[in-house]
Amino acid sequence: MRVIRIAIVVVICLTAGIWLSQRVRIAAPERNASFSAVSSLPDFTLPDLDGRKRSIREWADRPLIINFWATWCAPCRREMPLLQDLYATNTNRSLNVVGVALDNEQDVRRFIEQIGVTYPILYGEDAGARAADSFGDSFVGLPFSAFVAPGGEVLALRAGELYTDELARLIAELDAVASGERSAEQARVNLSDVPSRTDP
Repeated sequence: MRVIRIAIVVVICLTAGIWLSQRVRIAAPERNASFSAVSSLPDFTLPDLDGRKRSIREWADRPLIINFWATWCAPCRREMPLLQDLYATNTNRSLNVVGVALDNEQDVRRFIEQIGVTYPILYGEDAGARAADSFGDSFVGLPFSAFVAPGGEVLALRAGELYTDELARLIAELDAVASGERSAEQARVNLSDVPSRTDP
């Protein structure tokens, strides 16, 4: 009887793993998402944790970081304090940070309360995955981040966990475009040698 129970648990776990891998892909190490294949911000609408439908373009008036994540994604969980610190120290709100959880509301709400994230969070399992897919082939898995200049020009897309040095360089280019020091195209070229990092 015990062997049958173990077999049932194994089958259930395998089925769940296959189902999950088909819905949301894990970041593939061989892919590099340095250049943005999408030049302008796709428009998508998802609910926030207050239940309001929000268009991502609401935040496109300033430099914008869109971070796609999930509660079960370890690299996503590791990089969120870095994004929270960035958001918290940006007291003049010259930079917008928006998280998009490819997860259900209950899990997202519980996780956000635990770690104390204060930047806007949108969520949606299938709808969130479609929003990430709207950035084209650069979306290879989670975590995935888009760096968008004011007005909606996408400067860079990054697959994999963000690190402090890489994030500082991306923000410097966002600021340069926002201030008019650099064109979006120049910023894209400057960022082309910053590799996506997909190591665990």
